[in-house]
Amino acid sequence: MRTLRLAPFLVGAALLAVAAFAQPPAERADLLNFAKGDLPNDTGSDKKTYSLADQPDLGKCLKVEFPAGDSVGVRLAKVSDWKRYATLEFDAFNPGKEDAKFGFNVAHRRSTGYQTRVEVPFTLKPGKNHVRLGIDEMANVNGSAPDLAHVTRWFIASQSDKPVTAYFGTITLEGGEAAAAPAGGPAPNTAYRVQGTVGDLKVDLLITPVPLKAPAAPPVKVGGDPARLERIRAAKMPPFDKPVLFDTPEADAILAALEVFPPDNPWNLVVSDWPLHPNSKNLIASIGAAKPMRYNADMGFVLVPPGQKKVGVKLGGGADESDKGPYPVPDNMPIEGWPQAERDGKKLSLDEIQRRKEDSDRHGIVVDPVNRMLYEFYQARKTDTGWEASCEATFDLKSNRQRPDGWTSSDAAGLPIFPAVVRYDELKRGAIEHALRVTVVKTRRAYVYPATHYASPHTDENLPRMGERIRLRQDFDVSGFSPEVQTILKALKKYGMFVADNGIDWAVSVAPDPRIPVMNEELRKIKGSDFEVVTPPAGYKQPE
Repeated sequence: MRTLRLAPFLVGAALLAVAAFAQPPAERADLLNFAKGDLPNDTGSDKKTYSLADQPDLGKCLKVEFPAGDSVGVRLAKVSDWKRYATLEFDAFNPGKEDAKFGFNVAHRRSTGYQTRVEVPFTLKPGKNHVRLGIDEMANVNGSAPDLAHVTRWFIASQSDKPVTAYFGTITLEGGEAAAAPAGGPAPNTAYRVQGTVGDLKVDLLITPVPLKAPAAPPVKVGGDPARLERIRAAKMPPFDKPVLFDTPEADAILAALEVFPPDNPWNLVVSDWPLHPNSKNLIASIGAAKPMRYNADMGFVLVPPGQKKVGVKLGGGADESDKGPYPVPDNMPIEGWPQAERDGKKLSLDEIQRRKEDSDRHGIVVDPVNRMLYEFYQARKTDTGWEASCEATFDLKSNRQRPDGWTSSDAAGLPIFPAVVRYDELKRGAIEHALRVTVVKTRRAYVYPATHYASPHTDENLPRMGERIRLRQDFDVSGFSPEVQTILKALKKYGMFVADNGIDWAVSVAPDPRIPVMNEELRKIKGSDFEVVTPPAGYKQPE
């Protein structure tokens, strides 16, 4: 044992000497050590694309010539327990003149496909880079928690649409860094050896301090607002035997007693204390930090009684990703754009809107509140022979069941629309008790739970994914706004909003109810910089 410092001192009649010793280095495990000749055993192509090389900046390393979209890594990982480590690190060299984008992928015991494995994007700038990925920050593609105590496979995948060459140094798992030594003294994790005599007693002790850990932050409770359930279940849904449009007192009474999805459904979770997404600032900037918030009075709907006659709907290009009919579509199903749409300065009738030939989204929404079922159509149109639509998505409001992985819905993200719409009855009550939906112009070619679909060719990690959850900052002052706008802003603090479609930046959906006052002038005072992207807290599990 090497002595670093010796400090004699007296304790009564005792003369002791204290020697400080360095602690053993932080824990580390090599996933691939190229200096020892380790090689990958898993590639995305049929041919070998890698070889050991000597690179001036890295020394002994791995040279990989990635075909477009190819990968290289390890199947049957020799180190399977990654939870005991703090970071994954390696040096890399990009010999090109442009940034090269990659994804670090990790499959584990609970992985069943792409959505249930980890994919962490990273970028190699030209020249030497150091890549450091936090183990605790890794999440599955769908937002759920990975089982990193049982890793089965990992690989680095190129996200370029053309061949890319890169060099990789030894890839390691690190147990964390020792705290820096205070000025004039040893580091806090230094061991001490005490030698000397106390009277006739000889002393030779090795004292190893136990680092004090900061108090753990209280766990973030994941759940909904119990008061919401209490209010809904105390309300009595009035009976009705014919279709009821959204902009009526009858609809208000029915909706007051409608429970939309179970309490643990993502739409109903309170996110006011959820942690920030590590890339929140850049995600917000990509949408537009200086751009104003606004709303679209676009999403009307009709409530149908439980005995509503079901009819066939001719489905078009989205039939393969549609739920089977028939569907309880009434003659008065509103189409997006009604009742505001005009032609030559004259408002169009509902029948004119239903039959109008145009290529807009033309959403149609039908809610069966008694059976708690939801039917949503994309590009719906009434013809002389019946209804037709591009696609249809059915949601059971009693269940947490999602669309199949990879499927769209009447919304690009594969999400339902009705649960997100701001309604008159909510504004009148002064409480919106669910997440909202928001559109942005440019999204990423990715989605995160609860979304099931993307609609973009872009892979920039600074762009939001479909299903990204955005919250109004808790310190934003809402006191100067009208009661209706305050209700919306308080909901955005409490429940947030999901990125649901490509469209106008920072636009939320509101029912086109003439009883709702015009709010755009007020909402435009809220800017993108007033929002933040959040992520589920550690330990969050998707509901069954």
